[in-house]
Amino acid sequence: MNNVTVHAGLPAGVTGYRLYHGYVSLVVCSSGIVLNALNAFIWSRRCMRSSTSLLLTTLAVTDSLSLFLYLVYSAYFFLATGPSQLLNHSEEGMYVVIIAFHEFIAFHHTSNWLTISLAIFRYLKVCHPNLAKSWCCKRRARLTVYIVLVTTTLTITPFYSYYEVYSSSEEYPSLTGYWIRKTQFTRNNMEYQSVLLWLYGVVFKVCPCVALVVLSALMIRELHQAQKRQQVFFEGPDSHVNNHKGYNRTTVMLVVIVIIYVLMELPIGISAFTSGLQGAESHYFYFMLYSEVGDILDLLTLFNAAVNFAVYYGLSGQFRVICRKLFLRESTVDVHYGSETVEMSEPISSSQIFTISLKWRSFKQSINL
Repeated sequence: MNNVTVHAGLPAGVTGYRLYHGYVSLVVCSSGIVLNALNAFIWSRRCMRSSTSLLLTTLAVTDSLSLFLYLVYSAYFFLATGPSQLLNHSEEGMYVVIIAFHEFIAFHHTSNWLTISLAIFRYLKVCHPNLAKSWCCKRRARLTVYIVLVTTTLTITPFYSYYEVYSSSEEYPSLTGYWIRKTQFTRNNMEYQSVLLWLYGVVFKVCPCVALVVLSALMIRELHQAQKRQQVFFEGPDSHVNNHKGYNRTTVMLVVIVIIYVLMELPIGISAFTSGLQGAESHYFYFMLYSEVGDILDLLTLFNAAVNFAVYYGLSGQFRVICRKLFLRESTVDVHYGSETVEMSEPISSSQIFTISLKWRSFKQSINL
């Protein structure tokens, strides 16, 4: 992609960070797609299957799709050509831009509400364990995925009539390519623009952030109270206490995911919501497509979709064991149970790892009797 010269009376060319955004997003999207594919593969293993892993697998798939669609958008708009009306884009290319960007928003919105579903499931398991036994099952997790998919499809539908492709010669007679503008319906209905901004800013961004912060705070409080109860009833290292530590690590992993999500998404939500409050004609979505600040905000969203592998690997011992077994081909597998470690000198299947852990606990308990 090359810069272009700006002529009087013509739209601006490509300058600043926009010259490099395509390459940055190419690296982030490509690595994120690979890492999310690994996430989905590991969480879907038979020995990992649970209601939580089902939601995590679906989250990895939707994150991969959102990154892929942004990669399609970026590959054309920033690498093959450039984000300037002076470059005489084809009509097909501009339809690729509109469709890919809208679907990127759709799948990212789906990921947002899957993250909330994960937090709700974890909140029930931590704060209401008796209720979680009947509610947090794989059947209800699948039902949750279906509800999220249908709901997000319905809420994203109004956005498809926001933009249209038009010939640049209508505005600049010397240009022969195509560009994007608001549809006639959008230009004639200020309320429609405001509603979409509130929908995008509040329903897609701010509400999920608030809900996740509240759920995370409740879980952290419950974990803190549980640690106090352990100190009262147990003295010294105990297998049950160590079990609870592993249980806590799963909750901490999800809380870290929530924190990353809030830091990445809240600025976008607030900016969209405040833009909708103006009540006049809004250029916010145009600003998101055609400005350096919009590109940087997009980059935050891409990072949010790409970093979960690092969180899982750093905070989930289960995830690390399976990952090493499947991809590092380790001949010695460490099986952790609490503070104890059993080393197997021969390769074992990933489905045997947790059986060995349970047998080791049974053996410990028998020799302590």
